[in-house]
Amino acid sequence: MTLEYKKMKPITFLILTLFFVFSSCKKSELTPGSDLIIKAGFECGWGSGEDSLEISKTTIKYVYYIPAKSHEPIINKTRAVSDSEWSKILNDVNLDDFVKLNYQSCNICVDGCDEWILVQDDKITHNIRFTKGEKIDQINNLQNKLEQLRTEFSK
Repeated sequence: MTLEYKKMKPITFLILTLFFVFSSCKKSELTPGSDLIIKAGFECGWGSGEDSLEISKTTIKYVYYIPAKSHEPIINKTRAVSDSEWSKILNDVNLDDFVKLNYQSCNICVDGCDEWILVQDDKITHNIRFTKGEKIDQINNLQNKLEQLRTEFSK
């Protein structure tokens, strides 16, 4: 019986060790928080127009101008963000999906238009650049929110 007990001891130790190692591993999910900043915009060749949105927990700033006409913005607006609106914005941002996207178009290089989105916080910074108006399934909710804000500020 003593020999059987000695054989069981290392196996039991190994099983317990593996259990603790695997149970302590957590999937690292990127969750947006209060320090998240979303920047987005578009720019078109020949100075025909560009805009930018900057969204934080406290404010949204929108700027639109046509560089070929003037370097002064045609629209330059800022407004506060409520806690409930910020929560909705955070729900529209899926960082796990966003950081996997690798869109880097350069339509502006041939006088076309590019749209861009940058998301950053204290842990990550990731940006994508794609054909203006292109819908990307993984960030469809975020794209819809950005379009809604552009419409709101352009009035």
